[in-house]
Amino acid sequence: MDTIITAFIAPVVVAAIISAIVSRSNNNKTMSLKYITEERANWRKTIKENVSELYALALNPNEKSEVRISELVTFLIISLNPSKKATNKLDNRIASLLVDIEKGQRDKDTLYELRYCISVLMKHDWERSKNETRGILNKYSDEHIKSKTLDEYYEPVLNNKTQ
Repeated sequence: MDTIITAFIAPVVVAAIISAIVSRSNNNKTMSLKYITEERANWRKTIKENVSELYALALNPNEKSEVRISELVTFLIISLNPSKKATNKLDNRIASLLVDIEKGQRDKDTLYELRYCISVLMKHDWERSKNETRGILNKYSDEHIKSKTLDEYYEPVLNNKTQ
């Protein structure tokens, strides 16, 4: 009789332990995804607000606005991910435009290009965030999202030579 009870209890205990481990893992993934998604949403909102303010100040600069323009440029540059990687064209172009604006180059073409680049960046980040919430079988590759959203700022990775 004890053997029969042990034969039934052992698999139940093992199943309960496995279930607890899987449940905890899923909960951790859900919490992490929620945190990252919220932080990205906050980042996008902050970038939009700061670029809007910078754009307005750059169109009508005065002595007081110069300090604020420098503050906004600095904040925006450190909020990006500039690097020398060839695949990071968009962030590098935005950083370059911001430096130009800080130096006084505030013609409409520069400002329009900045606005366009920020729009592309926001779209790309939004698509990445949406993709992260998809199930593992429905996710797109990072390369697919980049090719879909980054326009001329996308450069495909070929044999990891551009990384």
